[in-house]
Amino acid sequence: MNYKKDERIEVIRHAYSGLFQLASRMLFDKYVDFIDVYAEVSEQEQKSLYHEIIQHKETAMLAQYIRDKGMQQGMQQGIIQKAKEDVIEVLELRFGKISPEIIDKINQTNDPAKLKELLKKCVQVKEIDHFGFIC
Repeated sequence: MNYKKDERIEVIRHAYSGLFQLASRMLFDKYVDFIDVYAEVSEQEQKSLYHEIIQHKETAMLAQYIRDKGMQQGMQQGIIQKAKEDVIEVLELRFGKISPEIIDKINQTNDPAKLKELLKKCVQVKEIDHFGFIC
């Protein structure tokens, strides 16, 4: 995208807005990611885009969608973080100090189902050394 810096945000905002009106929400998310990669939208530009989107009446629905999506992502991240903390806490209660390697493996896991499985395993495992192989 070869636009002047001050035009660039407006062009991307229009692309988002048009896409939001045409595509299903699932496709919108997919294609917005494509726009962001293709246009090399920086994190700062994303913040500016959001600010621009909430300022315009014609993009009010898009602004609400972005807010809702952000809240959902935040809640999901909170659930994942809490699950990681629970696994580590149960292991520490059962076995005392946990090795940094095991903690790193747990913290690298971002799948809620896998974390739930790990929580069950940390209650069942007889020795902490066996838990390292499970992660």
